[in-house]
Amino acid sequence: MERAGADEMPEEVERKGIGTSATRAATIEKLVRIGFVERKGNKKTKYLLPTHKGVALITVMPEQIQSPSMTAEWEQKLLDVEKGAFRDAEFMNEIEGMIAELVRTYKIIEDAEVLMHPVLEEIGTCPCCGRHIVERQKGYPCENRQCNFVLWKQNRFFEALGKKMTKPIAVKLLSDGKVALKGCKSKKTGKTYDTTVIMTVDENQRAVFELNFEKGAGKYGKSKNKKD
Repeated sequence: MERAGADEMPEEVERKGIGTSATRAATIEKLVRIGFVERKGNKKTKYLLPTHKGVALITVMPEQIQSPSMTAEWEQKLLDVEKGAFRDAEFMNEIEGMIAELVRTYKIIEDAEVLMHPVLEEIGTCPCCGRHIVERQKGYPCENRQCNFVLWKQNRFFEALGKKMTKPIAVKLLSDGKVALKGCKSKKTGKTYDTTVIMTVDENQRAVFELNFEKGAGKYGKSKNKKD
């Protein structure tokens, strides 16, 4: 982003690229938050990769809008407006003219509806109806819209243990009906402990969780799978 369009712009341009260091960071965070890119890598090295949603958007977007050099050119013109070297009305007229031309000449991409439909990862089998459980932004619901079963990522039962409903945990619950957790933390005492979470399903197709301790402590802590 810092050198977007630099090869196509004159040397005397004061600032090349898209935005400032602060605005670029905010833009990247927003792209991650709304699902157009995702972070990969380890603690030392992080890199960004486009998601299916991001690739689909670029595919159906007119090439002119995709160009980083166009955005960099707009940045330069905004600087010129700030300095009084370019009229803001003229700048807005250029953008309105470009949008009108794009709408007039845009050609619909074949199978665009299929392309924009997200590819949902299947992580297991629904314990209620036998259909696939898929990953969505806020949880792991059944692909059957008539089924109420879902494992929410923001799960109060797991948060009370100092844990999160991660994908590996959800996969284990769906395959085995239970998952062993180490290093759970008591909010009352601050002490850590190991336990096994057992999942069952109630009459309303909602997940119910219980704790089971290996050394004969029995079960306790039953909780409905409610979203915060």
